[in-house]
Amino acid sequence: MRLVVIASLFMATTALSEPLVIAHRGASAIAPENTAAAIREALRLGAKVIEFDVRVTSDGELVLFHDRELDRLAGRTGTIESLDWATVQTLDVGKWFTKGSFAGEPVPRFEEAVKLCLEGGATPLIEHKTGDAVAYARVIRALEAADRVIVQSFDWKFLAAFRQEMPEVKIGALGSKKLDAAKHSTLSSLRPDWVGWNHADLLETDLPTVRALGAKLALWTVNDPDIATMWLQRGAHAIITDVPDVIAGVVGR
Repeated sequence: MRLVVIASLFMATTALSEPLVIAHRGASAIAPENTAAAIREALRLGAKVIEFDVRVTSDGELVLFHDRELDRLAGRTGTIESLDWATVQTLDVGKWFTKGSFAGEPVPRFEEAVKLCLEGGATPLIEHKTGDAVAYARVIRALEAADRVIVQSFDWKFLAAFRQEMPEVKIGALGSKKLDAAKHSTLSSLRPDWVGWNHADLLETDLPTVRALGAKLALWTVNDPDIATMWLQRGAHAIITDVPDVIAGVVGR
């Protein structure tokens, strides 16, 4: 099954011939999330778009990590933001994952994750958790990857700042709960290239609102093929999933 390259998602306003399947935190059902191993597994499965989460260390290094606290993934107290890069390098974020032998898996640097995706022929879908727009832009510029990445965030103020910093990079506005008038007003001002919403919170009646923004629609995190099928039939453009191979099978049908 050929997956649509993410650039195609935004190059035209016409409907896609195929929806986009996005590997959530890499292939996070079969390798520890937000690690090089998870990215490699996503590439092995044929994913053309790989999402990962980015936080900033106390000394300004951008690294892959989802949770606010370290305990679930690293087995210790604290946060990424409270540690310097030298300490973050000592964390083992693979030992907790029981579906294989991943003990000793390190926290990757943002730059390394972007390179790994691009070298494997996949588009990095960069989810901002913490860190400022200038820091993200600096890395993307250094890699000369502005036309090959997309940056998304729940923090729409960050997205506005990032767009000012790098207007040539596509942005995605993430959200959950009710898509109310206040959120719609902010989205109208931001004009994101896509809107990524919690599939459990979005209503079918919200679809005209998203279309009116001129944005594509992504649903997260959908691991159930029946739910994916329902949203694809309603006109969703992208499905973010822990099981990209399973959802790609739905797309193929």
